[in-house]
Amino acid sequence: MSGGLDSSSVAYYYAKKGKDFDCAFFNYGQRSAKMQYFASKKICEKLGKKLIVFEIKDVSKPFIDNGWLRPHEPIVHRNLVIIPIALAFAKEKGYEEVVLGTVKEDCEYEKERYYVIQKLKELGEVLGVKLSTPFAGFPKWLLLKIGVNSGLDPSLTYSCLLGHKYHCGQCSQCKKRIEAFKNAKIHDPTTYMSL
Repeated sequence: MSGGLDSSSVAYYYAKKGKDFDCAFFNYGQRSAKMQYFASKKICEKLGKKLIVFEIKDVSKPFIDNGWLRPHEPIVHRNLVIIPIALAFAKEKGYEEVVLGTVKEDCEYEKERYYVIQKLKELGEVLGVKLSTPFAGFPKWLLLKIGVNSGLDPSLTYSCLLGHKYHCGQCSQCKKRIEAFKNAKIHDPTTYMSL
């Protein structure tokens, strides 16, 4: 759970289907962690779901050491860090499945993502925990529509990479958010600083 459109839509979809689940939030040092956490917390409170928080922000320090700076997303291949932890946690706590709310557009900036996820699914099989990506072939706008149709109030979500109170409107995630609302023909309730 990142508190964004995708993970929030998945949570609402599963809740509407009557699925029993908990949500996991990872602070891995991303600039928007605080706002993502607030959004995730709101979504989980609305759904009556438990939010499990993993505070691992120091894991990003070696990635940005020696002047190498990725100010928004300190770990490009963060799934290699986050998902194994989620799988190990699921194995030890008795969860049968980990659901990743990834969509088609996610592979555009992380070219190896598909293959990484496939290998992580194999890791899940070794542990006896299913790693599911039920919406990986869906465009973002379609998952947004599914979320809204399942009861999601998109004004509660947060997508911006910068981590300010309001969305910047210019970063890659804001642009994808704007495009998703436009393509889904859903009113965008987001306040953007630059628009």
